[in-house]
Amino acid sequence: MDSILQSLTRLFTGFEALSPTRKVSVVMVFLVAAASIALMVYLTVQVEYRVLFSNLSAEDGGSIVERLSERKIPYRVSAGGGTISVPAKQVSELRLEMAASGLPQGGGVGFEIFDKKTLGATEFEQQLNYRRALQGELTRTINGLDEIQSSRVHIALPKDSLFTDQQKKPTASVTLRIKAGKSLRPAQIEGIAHLVASSIEGMNPGEVMIVDSRGNILSAKQDDSKLSGLTARQVDYQRNMERDLAARIQSMLENVVGKGNAAVRVAAELDFRIMEKTEESYDPEAQVIRSRQRNVETEHAVGNNAAVSESPKKESVDEIVNYEINRVVSKTVMPVGETKKLSIAVLVDGKYTKNENNEEVYTALTANEIESLENLVRKSAGFDAQRGDQVVVTNMPFRKAQIEEMEGATFQNAVDTASPILKYVGIFALIGFIFLFILRPLLRSVMSASVSPPMAEAGATAAGVAGGGYAQQGAQEYRQAAAGRSMTETEIAREMARVDAKQFADILRNWIK
Repeated sequence: MDSILQSLTRLFTGFEALSPTRKVSVVMVFLVAAASIALMVYLTVQVEYRVLFSNLSAEDGGSIVERLSERKIPYRVSAGGGTISVPAKQVSELRLEMAASGLPQGGGVGFEIFDKKTLGATEFEQQLNYRRALQGELTRTINGLDEIQSSRVHIALPKDSLFTDQQKKPTASVTLRIKAGKSLRPAQIEGIAHLVASSIEGMNPGEVMIVDSRGNILSAKQDDSKLSGLTARQVDYQRNMERDLAARIQSMLENVVGKGNAAVRVAAELDFRIMEKTEESYDPEAQVIRSRQRNVETEHAVGNNAAVSESPKKESVDEIVNYEINRVVSKTVMPVGETKKLSIAVLVDGKYTKNENNEEVYTALTANEIESLENLVRKSAGFDAQRGDQVVVTNMPFRKAQIEEMEGATFQNAVDTASPILKYVGIFALIGFIFLFILRPLLRSVMSASVSPPMAEAGATAAGVAGGGYAQQGAQEYRQAAAGRSMTETEIAREMARVDAKQFADILRNWIK
């Protein structure tokens, strides 16, 4: 306890011995250090907030805030109002509760509008509510896509007509707000058009117009022809065929040469022409009687006594026979996407053996081995020489890059796991830095300043004992020289030696004794 009091006394004495400028500096440094430590402690005990929902509409945001206020749960709302954050420990629980309550609804109202029955509603109101519900449900479905930030759907349902030729088709328009850095592929745009068209009776995908938030048209107007939109499908079909064939060949080769020691590329030329072939043939040998008509006329002779003679005088036969010839009509639709030509390139690695110096030496495959691999590729790919198919197998050394695969969690998971620990480690490291490199040197400086005056007094006393009045005069001169500024021990010794070197030698001699 006494040592602590002595240290505090020395500290206050040293602080009093400092010049006014240094006193202000010391106070400022202490205040900054205390404020830094207080800020770090505040950040340490501060409640961590995480995002509960983002990209919310104004209606959903208001409903969620109202629920949180009822439960007295602290929350934070972003400047735009589209993001709501809550304490990290309650995020999962609140998401489940909000989902059970039907929040967020995704903008707009859905078929829950019919949960509240209103008496006296007219047919017009029912039709209008149905349209609103259908638009809201489609909006929620489209908003579920990863690339979509928000969307709106507008549907135009014409009135029913008694005449089919006067019946108009329903139409729809979709406005999309795409997330930053995202884009929609043509297949996704077509999928949205089919989604909307399939949800509305009598609507074709071509009647759906899709635009982005900048007004750019994303969906093209399509006609009812079967050939429309076939080009993109042709490319996808060709790529998928080449990819599947290459994967099948490579997996087979890797069983022979080793995994990662073969590379296969396939280029397919396909025939996408739509051809219909009609043939009509007749077989004259296969005759079938279709109809027969026969007319026989006979004239008999009559005698004088009006008796009919037994031998006729004249007889004629008229017969018509109609034959049906065998007729065959055949109509053939040629398959679309028939393979016209295949070009296959295969690159395989050689063999590696170690020499006397334990170094890997590359050895190329023999001609017989390469030929065996070519035959294997031909059989697996369905090679047809009449089509002009080509297969080339080349043997080249692969670059061996020794890459160690790190097992365990990914970098993002590791950061998420270690972030709470790193936060506290950083705070304690900063506190240690402030103490070691700011406060500790400052305390040493103050303590050293507190030692200087007693040393001066000791020097003056020793001088008085050794030299009498003349030494006291030297001590008085020393005090006058040291009064204007703070001096270190070395400067004190030099000043005493300058005043009177002989007396200073006597003082040192007395100190040694």
